[in-house]
Amino acid sequence: MIITHLRAENVLKYARLQLDDLPRLGLIGISGSNESGKSTIGETICYALFGRTFSLDEDHLTKIIRWGENACQVTLGFVVGDGTEYAVTRHIDKNLTQGARLVKTSDPDNILARGNDTVRDFCSASSQ
Repeated sequence: MIITHLRAENVLKYARLQLDDLPRLGLIGISGSNESGKSTIGETICYALFGRTFSLDEDHLTKIIRWGENACQVTLGFVVGDGTEYAVTRHIDKNLTQGARLVKTSDPDNILARGNDTVRDFCSASSQ
């Protein structure tokens, strides 16, 4: 799995996070001073793929919502080994109302998977 883009609103430190046109070859380095949001990028990727982060389990997910906001949303684009491009979108609000969907980027109106567990299982299988 190669990540192609990451977009988020109201996630942890970021009101808006937009990383587009990520390189498909080589390594990506993230640098910055302490508390500048580097780990938030990793947490956001984990949330998009698996519906949780490496520091927040399902019981504490509302903490991913940026302070003072009511909801957040994340979209992560990725390519798998056969070249197929997908986008996974997740959202959650303060009431723990959440959702997830997965689409092929070439056909975004055709939802391939819907719901937290179904999308997580697809993304887990794709990351191997």
